[in-house]
Amino acid sequence: METLARATAQFSEGMMVSDLREMTSIGFINTLRENELIRITKAGQIRLTEKGKIASKLGVKNYLRLEKAEKQYLEEELQSVRVENRGLFMIFGGMFLSLLFIIGFWMLQLKGF
Repeated sequence: METLARATAQFSEGMMVSDLREMTSIGFINTLRENELIRITKAGQIRLTEKGKIASKLGVKNYLRLEKAEKQYLEEELQSVRVENRGLFMIFGGMFLSLLFIIGFWMLQLKGF
């Protein structure tokens, strides 16, 4: 990540990897590849993915920060949904048990008559 702060060079579609390497570092290029922002062709050219096109306009550092925040908010939302689902499961489980008790009590009352 420290290479991202150092790398202020813009990368673009069709740029040669050697040119980007001269402006930045291998770590920066690997970060771009790991985050699926670029693809490198056999000819050594950079092809931007859809995420890469957005990142090149926003700036890589800003894009990765945004993506990290998005993942964090998604994880928090999933956690709250899981908690809600557990609560609903407990409520419906209790309602089902109550229904079974009512039916059992009703059956016992019918046999008594």
